[in-house]
Order: sequence, then structure tokens, then C-alpha cells
Amino acid sequence: MILRIAFKNLLHKPLYAVLCWLLLACSTAVLLLLITLSRQAKEQLEKQIDGVDMVLGAKGSPLQLILSSVYNIDAPTGNIYLEEAQRFMQHPLVESAIPVSLGDSYMGYRIIGTTDAYLKKYNLQPVSGKVFSKAMEVVVGATVAQRSQLKIGSKFAGTHGLGEKGHVHEEHSYIVTGILPPTGLSVDQLILTSLQSVWEIHETHHEEHEDHEAVKQQITAVLIKFKSPLAQLQMPRMVNENTNMQAAVPAIEINRLQSLMGSGTAVLRILGWLLAALATCSIFVMLVQGTHERRYELALLRSMGYGRGKLLGLVLAEAAILGITGILGGFLLSRLSGWFLQQEVFSHYHLNFSGAWKITPADMLTGIAILAACLLAALFPAIRAFRLNISKTLANA
Repeated sequence: MILRIAFKNLLHKPLYAVLCWLLLACSTAVLLLLITLSRQAKEQLEKQIDGVDMVLGAKGSPLQLILSSVYNIDAPTGNIYLEEAQRFMQHPLVESAIPVSLGDSYMGYRIIGTTDAYLKKYNLQPVSGKVFSKAMEVVVGATVAQRSQLKIGSKFAGTHGLGEKGHVHEEHSYIVTGILPPTGLSVDQLILTSLQSVWEIHETHHEEHEDHEAVKQQITAVLIKFKSPLAQLQMPRMVNENTNMQAAVPAIEINRLQSLMGSGTAVLRILGWLLAALATCSIFVMLVQGTHERRYELALLRSMGYGRGKLLGLVLAEAAILGITGILGGFLLSRLSGWFLQQEVFSHYHLNFSGAWKITPADMLTGIAILAACLLAALFPAIRAFRLNISKTLANA
């Protein structure tokens, strides 16, 4: 009965009620979306660098080296000679070293020259076909296979550069030998081949050099995993001080990136709470005005046997209805926004947010905090209804 009356009271001024609901829904959506994106971005970033203690590459920005070689979302800092890199790849403190070579693409998807160790790093095996075993054979990620319609046996020519436009190596055709399962990582949007494939294609671009072999044996970076934490302290300094290469530590660079992203997230979070405060203030004003306008009706209800507690519950029920529906609407809006961002924005950065509809403890705490704020805003008008003087109110009616 109380809920029905409360709902009718809200419908008495539908535009004001919708405005309060909309403010609540938008503020909740902003807060929940930030929580989801922050949590999943952190999980994705950490999952990608799992098993990579150091990246060896050309001099330049260490963050750029990490983004281009591990996350595949930036241009490489340059090339290094494989012969020089092997001194560190074969170091006793190194457990594994995976060379990668960038430079070409197909339909905007990067073609990466590497070894089968790259697939072993992610514990991947093709769901159909086999791993590349010789030059010009490739395995394609799940997203690439789906969007480009590449199948086992398909042939295609790569484009020089990492964009969709560029010189097409029509004289060299790749052949698809395997398709990888979906992982939710950047490997889904990659085309993997052998280092020899990359060297053969680009050999003709360096004919003016006298030493063909030296030019050919170039790579972009090496993903290194150490045997002991001691190497984490020694190797980067050894590379940076004694060679013309650079060593970047993914954990350090990603922590720095997250701290930079955290500043922007904090500003948006403050904006979300300000919207929530504005919504609770609007609820407060609506209920104060509503209880004043309906004071004769409330007095009449009291005279018909409604206790003070029921009048108190009636006003709180109006705030609870707005709060709960606003939180639910905000949750739905945040998840739909996350899905849209995934389709239109984050796929370009090789980020795949899975499990976005899952409700986390942080989501629950945010919803409880917003609902508590709504009830707190309704407390004063509720107490006002609770302390209503029946005889005086009805005498002035």
C-alpha cells in the first residue's frame, strides 16, 4: 500500500521525478563505468605483460617500446641487429627470449615476425590448421580471421607500414596455415609469421647496402623473461649503459602509464559524485516541496488511522524508489556504454573487456552509497511528515 501511494506521488509531478531519476542514472553510470574500465584495463595491461620482465629494443621512449612490442598499439622505436641482441638473449640469467619484428600489416592488422615461442608464451595452439613452419606461412588471430574472412589456405599480400594504406608487397604472398582461438588479448588482432618471412620481403628494400646479411638480420625487439629477480636489477642497466640499445621494464612503464591515466579517472570520478550530489539535492527539494503541498492529504491519512511511522516510511519509500530505479538504470547505461566503447574505441587499442555485466563488490558499494545518500536526502522531509500536527493542519485546510 505504501509503495503504491509513493509511486502515485512520484507520478504527480512526472517531469521532476524523471529529472531526478535521470541525474541519478547518469551519475551512477559514470561511476560504475569508471570502476569497470579501471578494473578491466588494469587486468588487461597486467595480463599482457605476464612473463615479460624486460623488452630489448632500439633507443627511444621506453613506454613506446613497451606499447609497440608487447601491446602492439604504437609505432616501434626502430630496429636492432639480431646479432647484437643474441648476446643478451643467450645470457645465463635469461630463461626465455622471444624476438619480434614489426613493419607490415594487412587491412590494418599487424604482421609480426617471431618464433613459435610467442604462441607458447600465451599457451596457444591453432584451433584449425597448424603453426607456421617455413617462410611466408602465417597463423592469424581470432579477430583477424573473423573480420578479414581469412581461412586456411587463403593467400594475401602485406602492406608496408602499420596503417591500412601503403605500398603492397604484391610480389610476396602469405598463406594462412592456422587460425588461433580467441584470447581477449592483443594476439587476437595479430598475424604471426616467421622472422624469415619479414626478412625475405624487406631484403629488396636494402639492395644498396653492401652487407645484405647484416641488414636482413634485423628485429624490432626481444621479449625477455629472467630466471631470477637478480637479473631484473642487473640486465637493464647493463644494456642501457654499455650498448646502443635500450632495455625497458614493462612493470615500471605500465605503472607509470596507470598513474597518468589515474589522474584523468579521478577527475571523472569527482564529476560522477558531483552529479550524484546534485541528484540527491533535487530529490531533497522535490520531497520537501511535495510534503508541503500534500500536508493536508498526509493529515487526512493520519486521521484515518495511518501511524507516524507509515508517513515516515511513505516519504522514504519515494526516495527509495527513485534511488533503486536510478541505480538500476545507471548500471544498464554503464554496461551499454562499455559495450559501445569496446566496439568503437578500445578494439583499436587491442583491449577486450570481457565479463562487463558482472557485478563486483565495488559496484555494490557504489550503489549502496548512492541509495544511502537518497534516503539521507529524504530524511528531513520524512521527519517533517512524521511530526505533522493533524488538528492544526486540518484546521487551516
